[in-house]
Amino acid sequence: MSDFPRISTALARYRMEDQAVAVAWLSFDDPDSMIAAHDPDGKVSPLIGFDALPMRGADLLAAVAGIDENGPRLVANYRLAFPGLTAAIESFDPGVGAISSTAPGWLFAAASLLIGMEEADVAAAMAPEPEAVEVDTFVAPGARGYNLEGARLLRSVMSYRLAGVERHVLARSIFVSLGNFVGTAMVRLLKEWQPRAIVCAGDLFAQNRILRDQARSALTTVRVPTYFPSLDDPENALVAEEELLSIRVGPRSG
Repeated sequence: MSDFPRISTALARYRMEDQAVAVAWLSFDDPDSMIAAHDPDGKVSPLIGFDALPMRGADLLAAVAGIDENGPRLVANYRLAFPGLTAAIESFDPGVGAISSTAPGWLFAAASLLIGMEEADVAAAMAPEPEAVEVDTFVAPGARGYNLEGARLLRSVMSYRLAGVERHVLARSIFVSLGNFVGTAMVRLLKEWQPRAIVCAGDLFAQNRILRDQARSALTTVRVPTYFPSLDDPENALVAEEELLSIRVGPRSG
């Protein structure tokens, strides 16, 4: 039995369960989203996951403030610049019982909370515009491999917001930076290991064109077959939460 059944199930559907595959598995609600190495014997070895982020707003701000000696000043400046937003952040409590989450969906939700995203910002963020800033995507050693430091990403977002970067640009920038991060991590992995293929899978790759396109762009020079979910395939439709793996992977074009 695999320790990461969603990844193993996906590769089995793609008929790659007995191959050496570099996997980027990003699913909105999956706390085991990661970049991993899949061996021909079926073992999935985590390489880069996501740090656990607090789910209460006050704890999120505390996590950002606690990064280094500059953190408290940043949070204080944020409170001065956006007093109403900061008060809303500090009072936020999802009431779900969990105190933290490693799921990418919560990283995005936390960024949205700190930015103060509105409905119009979401539509503007997904528009086909090139404008974006480079959001920090640092890693640190974790319990299994390395973790993307979510608090540092959030600090970067807050710093840009203080500098006047618009909310929708910041939202787009998170997806751009995460896509670049995935692609760059895969390129570095290929310097040490030669898998038969690279598979970028999970509903985030199927549903978020910005993240997908940035990862593809970063992987254009690799000489390993690279696969992404086919956006034109009707099986990409997410019928229900348990159907998040119903994605047929198609080969990279162009």
